[in-house]
Amino acid sequence: MTDFKALNTFLSDYLYSSGMLDFLSENERARYSRGIHCYVRCPICGAKTSTEIIRGTRRFKSWQCDHLSSSSPLDYFMLSSGIEDISETIKRAEELRNGKSVPFEEKHSAILHRDNESEALRKKNLELAERAFSNRDDNLTASYLKLRGIDFSLLPESIQSDIAYVTRLEQISHATGKAFHVSGVIFRNRYHEEVSYTLRKTDKGCYVRDGFRVLQIGKILPFGLSGAANSKIVAITEGAFDCLSLYAVGLPSISISGVANVRKVSSYLSPCCTDVVLALDNDDAGMKATGELEKILRKVKWQSHILRIGEEKDVNEWIQSNPKSLEETVNNILRRLE
Repeated sequence: MTDFKALNTFLSDYLYSSGMLDFLSENERARYSRGIHCYVRCPICGAKTSTEIIRGTRRFKSWQCDHLSSSSPLDYFMLSSGIEDISETIKRAEELRNGKSVPFEEKHSAILHRDNESEALRKKNLELAERAFSNRDDNLTASYLKLRGIDFSLLPESIQSDIAYVTRLEQISHATGKAFHVSGVIFRNRYHEEVSYTLRKTDKGCYVRDGFRVLQIGKILPFGLSGAANSKIVAITEGAFDCLSLYAVGLPSISISGVANVRKVSSYLSPCCTDVVLALDNDDAGMKATGELEKILRKVKWQSHILRIGEEKDVNEWIQSNPKSLEETVNNILRRLE
């Protein structure tokens, strides 16, 4: 059995000594070696606005990028080494730790990217994502959403137009400058004049739950605003699939892309909105964020109501296991509030 704590401890030193950590400046490099909070560049996007956070004393314990999920040294090692399979990553890392590995064919570049180069690459990746949308196949998208319990035909047209299933989305790594390809469901996020994309990775048609599973292209923005713009009753979810699940049963929703963004909810709600249904994940983090969001909404005079998920982890699991139950629960809420 793999000792992940020991492996991550080794990798925290290896990433630094091998030059795989791409620091923003020499000052940040010095801060790391002194055990002080510092920043490095993301191994995928590498933009100035997309830095990872080094936590802990003299150890690279975790990183959190604006464009990717929070993760560990093992995930950073996988991404910066260009390895796609987590089991292969573990094997290579353990070989390094045991002194049996040969040098990597491709080293992670420690050369700092200038701001204009990062910005140009960011725009290029956004263009590639938009091109995937212009060539999207709604039938392919509908087929995948069906696996997630979501009927594509029941979604508003404005929401349908912001989803696509791509089998080979091209992106360019800021870390290496090389192209890589990802398959999965890509969501177009829009807020005022800004547009970004979030891709949930799939492998052979199945959702990937481990390792590199989310790719954020551009800023983290809410999903679902277009369908909720003129609604009096709006639900708030963490993930986009939960958001789609509620749209499928007639409840306009906004995905905030994680509990860390609960404080932004007020800015996403339109003047038409009077009641907010809180449908965050059914776990400790989700319940804590629900309580925080209730307090925030109370201060700004919005009525909040909690959608009790029951035994499921989230709304999408609910619609997959018992769609009729979710629909009846949502209809009861809507009748009570309208």
